[in-house]
Amino acid sequence: MKNKIRFCLLLVALYGGITWAQTTITGNVKSANDNAPLPGVSIILEGASIGTTSDFDGNFSLDLPSNEGTLLFSYIGFLDQHVVINNQTVLEITMEEDIAKLDEVVVVGYGTQKKSDIVGAVTSVKVDELQEVPIARADQALQGRVAGLQISNNDASANGSVTIRIRGISSINGGSNPLVIIDGVQGATLGDVHPNDIKSIEVLKDASATAIYGSRGASGVILITTKKGRNQKPTITVNSYTTVHQLLKKFDFLNAHEYATQVNTNRQSRGLPTVFSDAQLQSFATNGGTDWQGEIYRSGFSHNQHVNVSGGTDNMNYSVSGDYLENNGIVINSSFRRYSMRSNISANLSKKVKVGLNAFLNFSKDNPTVLNTRDSQGSPVYAALLFAPTRAIFEADGSYSQPGGGHGPVTEYNPVALANEPIRDNYSNSMILNPTFEYEFLKGLKANINVSYQLFDRENGFYINERITNGNESDRQASIYNGKWSNFQSTNILTYENEFNGKHNLKLTGVYEQQTQKFNENWAGARGFLTNAVTYNNLGLGETPSKPSSFRNESSLESYMGRLNYAFDEKYSITLTGRSDAASVFSKNNKRAFFASAGLAWTISNENFLKGSETINNLKLRGSYGEVGNAAIRPYQSLSRLDTGSDFSFSGTNLNTGITLSTQADNPDLKWETTESYNVGLDLAMFNYRLNLTADYYNKTTSDLLLERALFQASGFQTQLVNAGKVENKGIEIALSVVPVQSENFKWNSDFTFARNENMVLALNSGETELRLGGAGLPGHSDAVWLEVGQPIGLIRGLEFDGIWGTDEAILAEVYGVTPGSEKYVDQNNDGVYSIADATNIGNALPDFTYSWNNTFTYKNLSLNIFAIGVQGNDIYNIGRSLIEGGDGLSVVNKDVWTPDNQDSNIPAHNAEGGFRNSSRWIEDGSYFRIKNITLGYNFPRDFIGKLGMGSCRVYATGTNLFTITDYSGYDPESNNSEGSDTFAGIDLASYPSQKQYTLGIDIKF
Repeated sequence: MKNKIRFCLLLVALYGGITWAQTTITGNVKSANDNAPLPGVSIILEGASIGTTSDFDGNFSLDLPSNEGTLLFSYIGFLDQHVVINNQTVLEITMEEDIAKLDEVVVVGYGTQKKSDIVGAVTSVKVDELQEVPIARADQALQGRVAGLQISNNDASANGSVTIRIRGISSINGGSNPLVIIDGVQGATLGDVHPNDIKSIEVLKDASATAIYGSRGASGVILITTKKGRNQKPTITVNSYTTVHQLLKKFDFLNAHEYATQVNTNRQSRGLPTVFSDAQLQSFATNGGTDWQGEIYRSGFSHNQHVNVSGGTDNMNYSVSGDYLENNGIVINSSFRRYSMRSNISANLSKKVKVGLNAFLNFSKDNPTVLNTRDSQGSPVYAALLFAPTRAIFEADGSYSQPGGGHGPVTEYNPVALANEPIRDNYSNSMILNPTFEYEFLKGLKANINVSYQLFDRENGFYINERITNGNESDRQASIYNGKWSNFQSTNILTYENEFNGKHNLKLTGVYEQQTQKFNENWAGARGFLTNAVTYNNLGLGETPSKPSSFRNESSLESYMGRLNYAFDEKYSITLTGRSDAASVFSKNNKRAFFASAGLAWTISNENFLKGSETINNLKLRGSYGEVGNAAIRPYQSLSRLDTGSDFSFSGTNLNTGITLSTQADNPDLKWETTESYNVGLDLAMFNYRLNLTADYYNKTTSDLLLERALFQASGFQTQLVNAGKVENKGIEIALSVVPVQSENFKWNSDFTFARNENMVLALNSGETELRLGGAGLPGHSDAVWLEVGQPIGLIRGLEFDGIWGTDEAILAEVYGVTPGSEKYVDQNNDGVYSIADATNIGNALPDFTYSWNNTFTYKNLSLNIFAIGVQGNDIYNIGRSLIEGGDGLSVVNKDVWTPDNQDSNIPAHNAEGGFRNSSRWIEDGSYFRIKNITLGYNFPRDFIGKLGMGSCRVYATGTNLFTITDYSGYDPESNNSEGSDTFAGIDLASYPSQKQYTLGIDIKF
């Protein structure tokens, strides 16, 4: 019995000793990038089978037999971390992202691919950087982020449009817009996806990457994958910011006293009586008159709230986002509001079957005030450049002051009236429904079905009263426009992937795809309303209805595609692609075309002589060649069509609507544009991925351009759409990413991009060396835009400005029908007459090169980001300056005009003859360097926000467009394409001005 008691006491002692020796380690694991907690991190005691994982909040607790040893922390996408315990009981672990692993898999057309196996020019965007900038549209957030991807603002209004080009302009009438694909849905819009909803963005640039999309990939492809839920408890993310907008710059116009003095001086010089009395001059000197820029511009205000809820289980995950944006523009009475929702839901029905449903809804209302193209009343931005400062906003009777009276513009109405009185309510609703289905027949063999339906519905209501013109009921007019666009897409993908003997990796992809697009629109209007009460809501009250119009078309595309990806021993890769497209928009005999591409890559760093190098982590050479097509023209262009544009009379009194043949002839031989391209690229990573370089050289030539050819009148037609002409784009792209400094508490990341594209027209219609496209938008500026063989697209022609005729040149000036003080031009053919025969090439809208520089500095929880962009070598036709420098013979801005006593000026005299011509006087260098964004952010410590129930919290302040270096005298060199057209790029028709922006924001995760 005593022995039993002794044995039990021994066991208790041993148990107590073990318990006494055991140590509990607790702690938290977070990401070094954003201080976000990392759930599911594996934590193992090296040399033992003891371990645990971190919970949803990144917390962990681990019982160890002693307080010695080494813990291994590992997590997918992050570098392993070994931590020596050394008597510690509480650990705060920060894990660094593993660049090589994060980039291992990249989204490509109809699937994914290991980055090491990619042979084409594919750029992955750093999405986390986009999401740290307070921008609610992905297109604007992408600006300057990718070499070769150029995004420029057409205007800077609350809902302003952008132009997106990848590797230059390849088409004239066929369109050069890249294909945007969101979660497999083709033809989506970048402006509708919020950066915070994006998981990844890939930009496909060469034929090897884009040929998979055939005719739709001719101008490049932008692939976006939105965020999905994952196996975790529900996570709520809130992103909110508020922004104040201010006019970027104001023109230094004459005040009322200076302007009135010039008016009197000008009239006296022409022997006319003065307009302003001494008393009025004195009054203007006292009150300064009206600052029209100050009257139509204000401090704008915008705010955006974005909320995401995501989570999931082993068999189902979800991610649902809601977004609200309100932007009150800097022009009075302009605003934009948008409500949107996006949801991604997926479920595993079995081990072999997966289903999903992606949905997107968007509702918006835009009150633009300033239209991209001037309507019959005019633009307040445009009018504010001309209206005399001597005029008050209102007359004594409360009516708006009007143009005329011997000074000021005679065609533009009161700027305040143009901003306040017209009603422009533009409503748009869009929807995307995208069910998906995946079935795995056996390991490596999968079938995917992706079906989508897109609907875009728009209604524009317009009403204008009589107050702008101080008119009567007949000046009241209203109209309603309705347009609807829909797209049905069915994509069926069969994929087989396998690895053989550890060295051979094979992936085969086959696709059958169908797309159908439908579009219809209608317009109705009336004028002469008895009341302003109902505006555009009852057109039947108008005394005089306008002729209504309607339009409908439909097009379809059927495609077969096959692709082979093969990689050997992680050293050699090949991609072969073939796609057959049939497009309904072409003639019967030319609807189907075949496009193919091939690409090769050699990963030199995996060869034995470099493998394991401590200096070179990755070195790869790439090369590709291929063809893609373009079918981006309106339906029925190859057919004979009818037109309702002619009216005639049966009785001799009443007009009836007649039907005639279209002025455009049919073309039974119309076929695809074809772009042939090759690409050579280099990928290099060094010093443990602290230096990453990607460089590409490309050349692409588009032939069989879809151009309009003028026909002889005897044919009965004016034009015909034909395949003629050729355009070449070639250039280089460089993307450099470095980490100059990295320590325990401080890190500096620096990214630089450079792109140079040379565009040239190689051929036009048979026998043509040049083609006139039109004027610059104003009288006196006709025949400004041209295409010419041997010159780039965006060519501007006009007279060569040669200064001002001096008094000592009076006799020679008389030969040209002018007097001293008038504009002088170079008489190219020396015939003594200024005419179109003297026109020469005076400018080009395309830049020589573009670049960007992005720097992020991180010190503990504090971060500073400075993002700069630049454009060099482009010309801008500054129509706005031609207005304010006296298009009507009297300037509202220039104090240094030519006079007999001031002959060094390049500003013509007020009474000069022959001015306001299309000339190089209005061409300016549009180059600029701009600090686009500066963002200062702070991540609150986890132990502090944890007490508030938060997983992470970041606050930040951002300044946008704070600093610009440019010689351009207009509002902004960045927003200068009012028409949004490649051929009319660089024509600045006084667009909605850009703004400086000051933003405060907060990002919270629960």
